Amino acid sequence: MFNSSSIILSQVKPPAQRSNVLHRERVSQLLSDALNYPVTILNAGTGYGKSIALLSFISELKVPIFWFSVSGTDRDETLFLTNLFTAFNQTEHPLGTEALRILKTPDIDPLEALIALVNSITTEMQEPCLLIIDDFQYVADSSPVLHLMDWLIEYLPPPLHIIFSTRTPIDFPSLHRWIAKGTVLMLSKNDLMFTPEEIEALFQSHYHVKLNPQEVGQLFQRTEGWVIGLQMIWQAMKNHPDESLSQILEEGSESSANLFAYLAEEVLEKQPSKYKNFLVKTSILRFLDIDACDFLLDTQESVDILSDLYHSGLFIEQIRPGLYRYHHMFRNFLESHLHKTPALENELHRKIASYYMAHQNWEDAISHLLDVKDYSQINRLLESVGDSFIRTNRHESLQFWISHFPADIRYNFPYINYLSGEINRYKGKFNLALEDYRTSQRGFQLAGNTWGVSLALRSQAQVYLDTLRPINANQLLQQALVLLDPVEHREEMSALLTQLAENEVNQGEPWLAEENLNRARELSREKSEEIDYIQARLYLRTGRIQEGIALIQQLEPPVNPNIFSRPQRFHRESSLLLSLFYTFTGELDKALAYAQEGIEVGQRFHSVFIRSVAYMRLGHALQLRRRFDIDHSEMEQIRSYYDEAINSVDIARIHVEPLWGLCRLLGFSGRLTEAREIGERALSIAHSAGDQWIGVLVRISLGASMALAGKFESASQELTIAESTAAKVGDNLTRSAALLWLADCALHQGYLSSFCIYIEQALTLIERYQYQFLLSRSTMLGSDHPEDFIPILLEARRQNIRADFVQQLLQELDAQHLSYHPGYTLRIQTFGGFNVWLGRKMVDASEWKREKSRQLLQVLVAKNGKWLSRDQITVLLWPDADPKTASNNLKVSLSTLNQVLEPQRPREEAPYFILRRAEQYMLNPQAGIVIDAAEFEELAKTHDPIQLAEAAKLYRGYYFENDPIQEYYVLEERYFHELYLRIMDELIQDAFNRNEPNQALDYAQVLLAHDPLWEPGYRYLMQAYAKLGNHAMVLQSFQQCQEVLTRQLGSAVSAETQAMFAELTKAP
Repeated sequence: MFNSSSIILSQVKPPAQRSNVLHRERVSQLLSDALNYPVTILNAGTGYGKSIALLSFISELKVPIFWFSVSGTDRDETLFLTNLFTAFNQTEHPLGTEALRILKTPDIDPLEALIALVNSITTEMQEPCLLIIDDFQYVADSSPVLHLMDWLIEYLPPPLHIIFSTRTPIDFPSLHRWIAKGTVLMLSKNDLMFTPEEIEALFQSHYHVKLNPQEVGQLFQRTEGWVIGLQMIWQAMKNHPDESLSQILEEGSESSANLFAYLAEEVLEKQPSKYKNFLVKTSILRFLDIDACDFLLDTQESVDILSDLYHSGLFIEQIRPGLYRYHHMFRNFLESHLHKTPALENELHRKIASYYMAHQNWEDAISHLLDVKDYSQINRLLESVGDSFIRTNRHESLQFWISHFPADIRYNFPYINYLSGEINRYKGKFNLALEDYRTSQRGFQLAGNTWGVSLALRSQAQVYLDTLRPINANQLLQQALVLLDPVEHREEMSALLTQLAENEVNQGEPWLAEENLNRARELSREKSEEIDYIQARLYLRTGRIQEGIALIQQLEPPVNPNIFSRPQRFHRESSLLLSLFYTFTGELDKALAYAQEGIEVGQRFHSVFIRSVAYMRLGHALQLRRRFDIDHSEMEQIRSYYDEAINSVDIARIHVEPLWGLCRLLGFSGRLTEAREIGERALSIAHSAGDQWIGVLVRISLGASMALAGKFESASQELTIAESTAAKVGDNLTRSAALLWLADCALHQGYLSSFCIYIEQALTLIERYQYQFLLSRSTMLGSDHPEDFIPILLEARRQNIRADFVQQLLQELDAQHLSYHPGYTLRIQTFGGFNVWLGRKMVDASEWKREKSRQLLQVLVAKNGKWLSRDQITVLLWPDADPKTASNNLKVSLSTLNQVLEPQRPREEAPYFILRRAEQYMLNPQAGIVIDAAEFEELAKTHDPIQLAEAAKLYRGYYFENDPIQEYYVLEERYFHELYLRIMDELIQDAFNRNEPNQALDYAQVLLAHDPLWEPGYRYLMQAYAKLGNHAMVLQSFQQCQEVLTRQLGSAVSAETQAMFAELTKAP
């Protein structure tokens, strides 16, 4: 890029300040308040002296200053960050070095570089420091830059304060929240306007003109304190020493802007012709670089002219020695003069554009070509570099340039329309992209350009591939293929065959897809990642799971994927693919992590499409944890993810996967009517799109849901179709899952021969392709409770079907010694109430039959892992009964309890969940019984914030809360509550250590909801609100603490709380 080093340096150092600038104590005092706020936004129009005020302010500061003057070419986030990081390298502590190194790494995510900067500032800077970003209006409409700055402000290191100076408002996504929290200082033109006293001081001390009060009043009224208007009046007074101020003011028009134009005309006319010519002709330049000025004017005198103009007090700023720029309004005025000679103006723009093209400064070259509407030259230039802009995610600049093409002219440039289609496609605006590609196709056809026609056809097909609509893509790809010569266009042919293979994957034709991928590899001279990504999707849809995972991990490391300097891959993003792979294999932590990573990828790309797919994958992973049995809000949360995925993308085919997830979620929760309705809707869309494979997933979920509801005949019908279709599309994994569920149905129906056939086929496939996870883990294709399949394995062993393999599977499930299993385990809630689930079904209050049976289970739960004697139990449950009566009561209650817990247990089999050893009883430690208190205690042993947060969610209230049995377990209740307080204390401290006061606030509020008498919780509230700058809530939290403690305990707040309140509210 042209003169990149000088341009960057000019933008990352404060401009030189003139010696005759009035220091305004009032304005500096206002700006000094910026050190009390994380962010300050200084918003005022041109000519109000924003930069001068900032320069005057920082001249007296003793803190490190970082300066970045934004230009119009910084719209792309990579260029913006390059200059930002360079700004942090201009002091004795180069804080931006590591960030720049990361940013220059090929295929890196710029957010990773920004994180490196934040870490560097946090580590290296102990004292306050100030970043000033001047002229932010140039990028205020760039969504990527706005989101990056929004992120930076959200995670701003405590020592750093930022001032944004702008001519237009800045619409940060989080601005309203910052304002509500009081963490942003807003300054406007009203703060910068010169007061009458400052006007008098300016003219007297700097212009050496003594004004009387009437003249001061005239100036204030006429200029409204507008600093550039005051400067122009001074220039006019120098040029007309014989005229009074009143006469000068009368000669101007009414508006301040017209007054400036009138007075500027006077200044220009007073210049020597050589200087006047220089001023007018160089007004087309953003920066007055000596070499560029010399080239433009065919002179070697630019260095002297620029120096003379600057020292004469004219409206020109020195960025650094040898580099200047005109004041914005003065430049506009000079350009208005140049407009009077359009032929000369056009010649100058074309000339300087050629200079920038020679130096590969494409942004400035195109900017000048746009000024003269030279669309043909822009088209030629973009034909050379447009594709690189697409590949490096420079969409904002491209779209900005293309938007300046008039519609009738743009129609004549098919490649421009193709580029517009690419931008719209990557932004998820698929219908607009199709229209652009079709316009491009017609243009190339009229020009007889078969390569271009093929490109346009391929691009249209890509839209259908991105949105999984294979029927629409097939014909377009075939047409594009015919137009290309495989010898002359090897790479294009390879790319087309890759697209064709992906379409065949989507249509359930894996054998054809494999063949075309091999042909694509043969044609491509270099290794193609796109081929490998399609290969990974082929593995996914043909059950070659481990091969697919290994291939993706080779392509892109799973941690911190590089995403920004390449276009998005839509549903092919590696994190999205891996999340789906892991929901199939039942590796839930990985599935969750990659789904959340996918959401971040979507946010960084500002891609609604990627976020939509990521939300559905997050829904899949979360429903496999099955926590919504106890926490109903989690089920609503999962459903909201699926709804978000459906509502955010208006493409029916994309809705099939979240509908599949919803179908399974509702079906496995017993809401069969809703599940069937949603499943039928998903199947209809899949059939219309020609995607048989996704239809198999839906039918498996429908069939499994019906089987769990006991509707085995209907289940078998769905599962039979799923199994035959899976065989047709070559997917052994989904076929194995369908066969497993068919075997489960047959066993429940008593169809032993059918069971043997189904389980034989299923086990053969599972052993051959290593699908053991279908039986041992919670998966989207199998069960979310692996215990569901233990009975069919026990029956397979009894029937001597693949006996060795079955025994191995039973060993993995720790069930090799069993002859009977109920097909589910127990999940027990003790916090905030007592509830029991048999697998997916909660035991209703009426089903207990005897209250003592329920209490007997509570006693066994409280002593989980220990044998209890008959006497220990009876003394608790029947303290007043004689031994014989108590013993009989225990026998009856135990029998009832076993019947409640195992209603289908064969009479000859011993109870599974409750063990008996002579006169002792305990819960079966091998039964996998899930008790929230035990989980809570285990998670509390760690200091990992993630696991502690999980523990906190389990604590829904006191141990056996509001239950008669609670009086026997007061010590346990106190132990668990104190453990909860310790966990929350650690979580809050961790949130503060990570500079996340919002998270600390949330934790403190949840804690006080459980225990409003815990005084440290109020101190945490005050600390969090103080860090958020919300001093009113600091006071309210203190008062709330006083009120609660006085009303409930009759005591005052502690000295520690009073001292903290005083410290947080004292004047700065």
